[in-house]
Amino acid sequence: MSWTPPPLVTAAVALAIVAAPRAADLSGRADPPRGGASANLSELWAEPEPGRDLLYGVGGTQLAPNPVSKYDVIDVKKGGFSNGYTVRDADGREWSAKLYPEARTEVVASRLLWGIGYHQPPIYSVEQWSADGAKGENPQPVARFREKQPAFHGLKEEEPWSYTDNPFMGSRPLAGLLVLQVMLTNADLKAGNNMRYTLSEPVEGASQWYVARDLGQSFGRSGLVSALRDDIEAFDQSRFITGVGEDGIVQFEYYGLHVGLLKAITTEDVRWICLRLSALTDKQWLDAFRAGGYADSTAERYIRRMKIKITEGLALRS
Repeated sequence: MSWTPPPLVTAAVALAIVAAPRAADLSGRADPPRGGASANLSELWAEPEPGRDLLYGVGGTQLAPNPVSKYDVIDVKKGGFSNGYTVRDADGREWSAKLYPEARTEVVASRLLWGIGYHQPPIYSVEQWSADGAKGENPQPVARFREKQPAFHGLKEEEPWSYTDNPFMGSRPLAGLLVLQVMLTNADLKAGNNMRYTLSEPVEGASQWYVARDLGQSFGRSGLVSALRDDIEAFDQSRFITGVGEDGIVQFEYYGLHVGLLKAITTEDVRWICLRLSALTDKQWLDAFRAGGYADSTAERYIRRMKIKITEGLALRS
């Protein structure tokens, strides 16, 4: 029998339902088993320790860029939706600086992924900064800063990876990652936005990481040519689950080139990722948005909508 979701759950109900997941629901690393993948799942996802710092992320304060440093533009970003630069700071550290409208959203999305166990490189939002060689007058507008070679366990970029060709095909964490992209309204899932990293020693359970990166097309509305980013009004109106087929496959409101990636997502996949999102504390949610430079009043609107989506996912039954 097919299923259609009820009208939007109120924010109060959503907050009550997602406030306290049962410990038993989070006991397994990737349970219930989905089958398929034989790779080391910790290269994609590993159960996080509680209370991760989502204000500064995996790199902490020690790897953050210096906002008062004077940066030199090495190159101007070519391609992609948002403008940006490759810059070098006074200490010789080289950074990718991505500008609005994806500067804030990418940092927030990255923090949320890392908060529930998906590997992420150190990235930060810098509100005002100055650069010699930039197109506009200083100070420059908000930008996402990602260091090329951070002093983080030998972290090194290797090559892009694809959602359609990777060692984790058929696994619950990969399916959950795709569901989270739907929840974020990120329709930009091309292989070039993902990166495989190697490390000089195991970190978070693995010495190589498969990272979903460049997450800026988030918090708006998915689409092929009209996708919106960083748009609270559009995000407030975005739907999540539109139905469940008799085969248990979930249908979503999701538009874009990569909609075929969702053709085998089950109710168990949705519940798996929503359980992990529901375990984030209120402080972690706010810190993730503060990391992107959002005012608390705006952050709370985004968080409220995310929690409503989480509630929809948790309401699914196999």
